[in-house]
Amino acid sequence: MSLPILSLPAENACGCADAKPNDAVECMCPATGLVQIIGRKYALRLLTVIGERENVRFNDLKMTMDDMSSSTLTIRLAELERAGLINRQTFSETPPRVEYNLTPEGRELRHNLFSLSKYATRK
Repeated sequence: MSLPILSLPAENACGCADAKPNDAVECMCPATGLVQIIGRKYALRLLTVIGERENVRFNDLKMTMDDMSSSTLTIRLAELERAGLINRQTFSETPPRVEYNLTPEGRELRHNLFSLSKYATRK
C-alpha cells in the first residue's frame, strides 16, 4: 500500500483553502508530502544511487552509503518503497537476496530532480 505522496496536508500550509474562489492563488500544498519524503537525510542520495543502476542489492547500497547505518538504510528504503518510489524484490535463495530499483514514479521524480538541480546551480 503506497503512501499518498502528493496529498493536501491537513494544516493548509499555503492558505489556499482560505482563498476566495476568484483569488488567483497558486497552491503549493501538494508538494508538502513529497518534500517530507525526499527531504529526509539520505533519501535523495538513495534515489540517485538506485537510479544509476538497474537493480541494486542492499549490501551494495550499504557499501556505497558507507556513512549510513544499516538500520537507517533499512528505514529510508522502507519509506521510499511505501511512497511508491522504489520496488523491493526478495529472492528465495540462500543467503537471502533483496534487490531495489526505481518505479516509474521514482524515475520520473529523479528526472525532475535533475532539472531542479540544474536550476539551483544557476542561482
